[in-house]
Amino acid sequence: MLKDYRFAILIALISTMLFYFSPSLSDNLKAKSSLKQSFVEARVTNVVSNELAADIRVPSILTGKQVFNAEILEGPEAGTIVEVQNPLSRQHNVLVEQGDVFIMMIRVTGREKIYWAYNHKRSTAIYWMGFAFVILLLSFGKKEGLHSIVSLYFTAALIIGVLIPSIFAGFNPVPITIILMAIKIVVNFILVSGYNRKSFCAMGGTLLGVIAAGIMAQVFGEFAHLSGIYLDKGEDVIYISNQIIQVRWLMFVAIMISALGAVMDVAISIASAYNELRITDPKLSPTQLMRASMNIGRDIMGTMTNTLILAFAGSSLTTIMMVWGLDMPLTQFINTPVIALAIIHALAGSVGIVLTIPLTAWLARYMLSPSRQTPAELNSTSAQSTATDVMVHDIKLEPSAALNSVNES
Repeated sequence: MLKDYRFAILIALISTMLFYFSPSLSDNLKAKSSLKQSFVEARVTNVVSNELAADIRVPSILTGKQVFNAEILEGPEAGTIVEVQNPLSRQHNVLVEQGDVFIMMIRVTGREKIYWAYNHKRSTAIYWMGFAFVILLLSFGKKEGLHSIVSLYFTAALIIGVLIPSIFAGFNPVPITIILMAIKIVVNFILVSGYNRKSFCAMGGTLLGVIAAGIMAQVFGEFAHLSGIYLDKGEDVIYISNQIIQVRWLMFVAIMISALGAVMDVAISIASAYNELRITDPKLSPTQLMRASMNIGRDIMGTMTNTLILAFAGSSLTTIMMVWGLDMPLTQFINTPVIALAIIHALAGSVGIVLTIPLTAWLARYMLSPSRQTPAELNSTSAQSTATDVMVHDIKLEPSAALNSVNES
């Protein structure tokens, strides 16, 4: 039983080691803050005063000022009760009641300490939602669900533990991203689909597809005079690193990461379709199998490109609302950096999906051909073909068997 999970356990251990060792190895890459501040959990003991009114524009939000006492629940000052001045606006609206637990920021400025209601405690909701997600995956997916969780964990470890520190160290993010995404792709398909030629085919198609998407984003982004500095917080990150960050290439990195999931789905769908058609009808030629896989891919392409573009549209919803509300002319709208960047990202990801279909089908033609199969795969295919022939034979014999039964009676 444990044999089936050895690879998953190994990947989980590697991921854990990356999360454990990466912070200490990369700590010197971050700019040191001069601010002395800490974040702790605190509980409201009593509300001293409320000077609140409904916001004119957003009546569901109360703005004004709150004064309350809170008990610090952790850290060196645990058990201490302090008074908190809590101004409330639309953006910073940490409205609390007696008994609420929230995140308090303690900042030291000279000899004075400032206690600030930094945020609501949202981690509990996130942890419960994550727990529900894991339970659903394990309930419906069982072994495959567990492998999916390990794959997600490994992806987070590669991005947070390796990719981001490498970018902060000043390395060129393009080769690092390609290598890390290649490792991610290999591990993902071995976990989900097993160690076989179908997986290898999907691996190749996925890697070629996301590289194509990254190249398209970078080339057309530069053609449009865009760079990674126009990404969300793109300018801010250059001030929090001790090295010079190569922001020029961050568009390539961003599109490879964002398009990877959709491209993987397309690649495994095409590889699986080719493989199943080949097993079902061994008489089909590689050219016929490739054409059939491409036809299936065309149906997938329509939904997956919509998925990617709608994902980008959803993340830019408020920007689109601003454009509509301000009645921007097309010339102003399409030439705005944030809009142009979102459009190029969506189109580049869609191009990656479209190219993944023929690339995976072409790889399948050579990697899944009978001459390249291992003895185990040949035996498996032969057994499935024999089973199919027996079923067809039984169906053909059924009418005569029924006639014999009538004659005997």
